[in-house]
Amino acid sequence: MNLDEIVCPCLGTTNQMIKDAVDNGATTLEEVQQETNAGTVCGACLEDIQESINFFLKK
Repeated sequence: MNLDEIVCPCLGTTNQMIKDAVDNGATTLEEVQQETNAGTVCGACLEDIQESINFFLKK
């Protein structure tokens, strides 16, 4: 997975930022949103954020 890839274009949230949130204990979309604000503007990226969360939780 490309950690520099932007998952949430509205806020510029990258896979690395999502990984950091998961590494800090976030396990749900809502927890990642609280930590990164990703997906809170237009919501078009919610599925992509969830896929990233699932990927990092499996590691």
